[in-house]
Amino acid sequence: MKMRNIYRVAVAVLALLWIAVLIGCCGECTVDTREEDNKATVRKIHEEVSKGNMAIFDEVLAPNYVRHCQAMPPEFQELEGTEVFLAFIEDWLKAVPDNKDVIELMIAEGDMVAYITTMTGTQTGPLDALPASGKSFSLTNIIIHRFENGKIAETWVSWDNVSMLTQLGFFPPPPPPEKP
Repeated sequence: MKMRNIYRVAVAVLALLWIAVLIGCCGECTVDTREEDNKATVRKIHEEVSKGNMAIFDEVLAPNYVRHCQAMPPEFQELEGTEVFLAFIEDWLKAVPDNKDVIELMIAEGDMVAYITTMTGTQTGPLDALPASGKSFSLTNIIIHRFENGKIAETWVSWDNVSMLTQLGFFPPPPPPEKP
């Protein structure tokens, strides 16, 4: 009788361990799937924007979307809302219509996706106060998106602005006019 009870306890313990393993694996699968879905969303954005499909932003941005970028003039460092961001992107693409942004590396963890791109283009239109230069540039961007319920809620962007301005011929800035 004692042996039968020990056997039952052992089977019950093994069953509980097996259930714990299954629950643990499923939890990891959910996280991995979410991370892969978020990375797929980032790739989709880049593909659709390269085709000129700006409507993609309506699908992928959360209504409370915020973009942070210190490389921009103060009025553009914090863009809040999808309409403001879309207007910014449309102005950028008017100034740099041949813009290409190639993803070089992408890492996801939890609700965050970080990636590096190489961006190239030719500035044929004005960029805020900078007149069209007709010059090309190539620079590295570092971008981090935070996802919320499958949509991008927040973005941080960083690049070497001095390098870009130098390539476009705006840096170093021209000397101030001489005083009479």
